[in-house]
Amino acid sequence: MASEAYDVVVAGGGPAGLMTAALVAGRGHRVLLLEREPCPGLLDGVEVRQRCAAVNVVVENGRVAGLRHRPDGGPGRTVRARWVVDASGGDSLLRRHVAGVQGPSGLAVYACFETAGGAAGGPRRFPFAGGWFRVAPAGGGLVRVGVVVRRDLADRVREDPEGALPAFAASCPPVRDLLAGATRVREGRHGGIRMRPHWSYADDRLWRPGMVLVGDAACGVEPEPALAHGTHLACHGAGLLARALDGFLCGTSAEEEAFTEFERRYRQAYAEALHATPPGAPAGDEGAGPGRMTRVPALGR
Repeated sequence: MASEAYDVVVAGGGPAGLMTAALVAGRGHRVLLLEREPCPGLLDGVEVRQRCAAVNVVVENGRVAGLRHRPDGGPGRTVRARWVVDASGGDSLLRRHVAGVQGPSGLAVYACFETAGGAAGGPRRFPFAGGWFRVAPAGGGLVRVGVVVRRDLADRVREDPEGALPAFAASCPPVRDLLAGATRVREGRHGGIRMRPHWSYADDRLWRPGMVLVGDAACGVEPEPALAHGTHLACHGAGLLARALDGFLCGTSAEEEAFTEFERRYRQAYAEALHATPPGAPAGDEGAGPGRMTRVPALGR
């Protein structure tokens, strides 16, 4: 296998990977970005290799020292780096080297309903003892109602998907009242009941010597297109990570100090993102509570 050396190699060309690579390269560090899919455009100062799948890490004396990847249709290659950034998403093959193996944190079930008043005010979130409900317009006067429940309650949903929404709504008065006068849509593209694993999570560890997680590889929130929490969190984390990497690579910050602070601030942002929709309030309400995310920090020494 051929071997090359970089300051940082980033696996994944999504929002977190692209921003991390661009910010770190902008401070004069040698950065390689690997992306398994075709990606548009170029990043100033970043070497980008498309159609390259990261397959494993190189570990030496307990420290991650590089990455093994396989170009599309080509032989395997090894790149050495002072730091490896895993930004390859929630289905990352590399994350286990930092965080171990994890499963979904719960189960989501949702369906569309016809109601008299619709979902006025846009997406809303309503917590209850076992999780939370999300109510949002689905177009055409329909309302999309979903419930996310903890892992220990998932079997109740699987056993009776039809009855899960009203059963849990009994503990959530606003949703209970909405469903009392609603008719579930049973035909067409909005018909049926859908279930999927719930993947809001934060890994137990976000870094180890030589390797760090960012974006959905590190933590993720259940996607809500109207809110874009996942993208915002990924970009925010990239800014925090770029600062930590730059400080370490330049020798202005000790490794433990730089990445412990990165993890602390990233976890704080994740906690805010999970509660970015105040209970019962419109999702876009800028005046409410802990969900107001901070700006991506400027990168400086």
